[in-house]
Amino acid sequence: MKKLILSGVLAIGTMLAVQAQNVKFGVKGGLNISKLTATDGSKALAGFHAGGLVNIGLGKTWAIQPELVYSTQGTKAERSVLWLTSSNTVKVNYINVPVMVQYSIVPEFYLEAGPQVGFLTAAKVKSGDVTVDIKNNMQSVDFGLGFGFGYKFDMGLGVSGRYNFGLTKVYDSDQVDSKNSVAQVGVFYTF
Repeated sequence: MKKLILSGVLAIGTMLAVQAQNVKFGVKGGLNISKLTATDGSKALAGFHAGGLVNIGLGKTWAIQPELVYSTQGTKAERSVLWLTSSNTVKVNYINVPVMVQYSIVPEFYLEAGPQVGFLTAAKVKSGDVTVDIKNNMQSVDFGLGFGFGYKFDMGLGVSGRYNFGLTKVYDSDQVDSKNSVAQVGVFYTF
């Protein structure tokens, strides 16, 4: 059975390598607008993403694009009790590895979708002047799905937009069901 599975994986890998017409390496970066779902009084938090990509062309209309991206995410939360209002900011940083399948509607414009796995690098909550490390209270791995679009100019420069939504809880607790929700806009350059 193991030999059959290994043979199938090798056959698919060989077929993809033969069909890959061009491979381009690149860099990307941009703005994140993120929020943790199911958090009372939560508001969007601005952050950034930056990293690298490999675009593997499969024919004229299809491509696979794995990426390695550092991403700052989180949420702002305000709570009011009687006349007192408290404001907290939760910041979580990930190294995300999305693998996007792209379909070009025309050579310059594409749609994309694919899975993403994120590895937590830092997690902090700030309330006033006090900052507390909460990384031990968070899940170390985050799974999600991304959907997006992009436009490629002739010189290798492009613009993109993507929405990533988490499939797994970010907190290491059964009582809190918050998940990542991140909208991204950015630029990329392929060599």
